[in-house]
Amino acid sequence: MRVLKSAFVIFSVIYSVSALACDVKVGSAFPSLPVENGAVVFDEAPIEKDPGDTSADEQMGIDVNFVSCSDGTKKLIGKLPFLADTGKVRAAFFARTGQEAKESLFVIHSVEIHSDTGVKYSGDYYTVHVYQNTVNGYVRDERLSTYFGNGGDILSDDYKDFVYVFPYKSESSIIEKLASASYKNWCMGAPVNLAINKKTSIHSSPVLADVTRMYLVAGDKVKQEGVEAGWLSIMFKTPKGKEIRGWIKCENADGC
Repeated sequence: MRVLKSAFVIFSVIYSVSALACDVKVGSAFPSLPVENGAVVFDEAPIEKDPGDTSADEQMGIDVNFVSCSDGTKKLIGKLPFLADTGKVRAAFFARTGQEAKESLFVIHSVEIHSDTGVKYSGDYYTVHVYQNTVNGYVRDERLSTYFGNGGDILSDDYKDFVYVFPYKSESSIIEKLASASYKNWCMGAPVNLAINKKTSIHSSPVLADVTRMYLVAGDKVKQEGVEAGWLSIMFKTPKGKEIRGWIKCENADGC
């Protein structure tokens, strides 16, 4: 009986591996990810030129594709942003984003900033893309992609300190956030009330330059209404009952 049980386990393992593995051409932009019945492949591909662009130079972007094991067909999952450069896939992995059985596909892409944007960026500009595996294939999850968002580290005017640090540059930073209480509350749609931990400027959008003259002080209570790339959309009710809405940096609210 013990021999039969061991043989069954070995057969099951071999069957599982063979069911997931197939000969798929390695992508040119990042190592392929094996998935059931195929693989996620990252290919460099020419981007469409703007009308009137007569330059001979061919600009290359990165396509994320699903390649089927059964017939080798390729289905486009998404195109990573071309920001005056092809950029690099910094990480690609699968992770559970809630109670669902299937894992979501995460892709972190970055581009070196070559031009003067008016913002004192330090390093690359990052974008996070999340795709759900559905009956119709992988589909971009706009809500989660917005939650992790995009951005880069920004320096102060004197270049001595960082005034904003993009929080999701690696697989570990996203996995840590997915396990946090703040993410789980947001995912379930539960009301989130937070306390401000220091004097905090209110912005009209999740952009440093869009600062308003309004601010909050330590101890103020706010209601979280949205999240994007380490920024919070909040509502603050004044003692007179007036509702004020805007954006603040996540680090300025306890429990974020």
